[in-house]
Amino acid sequence: MARYFFDSRDGDTFSRDDIGDDLPNLERVKVVATRALAELARDVPPGSVKRKLSIEVRQGEWPVLMLSLTFEAIVLADVA
Repeated sequence: MARYFFDSRDGDTFSRDDIGDDLPNLERVKVVATRALAELARDVPPGSVKRKLSIEVRQGEWPVLMLSLTFEAIVLADVA
């Protein structure tokens, strides 16, 4: 098993993972990273208009995977 670190980014805010997880392979890393990105998205405050979130996975200091999610609220019609 190798130790992977799951750093997160929310716009310009970067959070480094200094603990990491021991995982058997890249397929498992993808599962863990996807869940981490979903959790990051869940923590976005309601009413946010535009956000870019990412999970950047590294093994030691070497990047191995990045998942990103960009969302934007666009008003198409004012139906007040």
